[in-house]
Amino acid sequence: MPYKIMMSIVATVPLIFLLAFASIPEFFVLKTYPSAEGLALEIGITYRYVMCGMMFMVVCIAFQSRNIEKVDNQKEILLGAAIAFSGMCAVIISMTVFRGIPLNIPSMIATGTIAVLSFWSRSKLS
Repeated sequence: MPYKIMMSIVATVPLIFLLAFASIPEFFVLKTYPSAEGLALEIGITYRYVMCGMMFMVVCIAFQSRNIEKVDNQKEILLGAAIAFSGMCAVIISMTVFRGIPLNIPSMIATGTIAVLSFWSRSKLS
């Protein structure tokens, strides 16, 4: 997959989660912690908004890095994206194993797929 398209995808996936978290944070908090109410629910919602801000930074950086010209630099950026998405996928899975939180399958599939595509795209650069 060409570098520019891959980086557009890398920027799009967090953007989708950002928009979902910003528009319905209560849904995601209650999906993870069904018994949350009162202050606990408010804290969970606040953390979702903080996560939106952090994801916005990632989206901006990933989107702007699409214009990198040198192949060596593209390989480094794709390696960073692959490691980041692999780590996030591992965190999503480990939350189920170690914290007893229900597995978030769409997030796991999205982050795992982007990690694999990033590694694959990096291997295709010449």
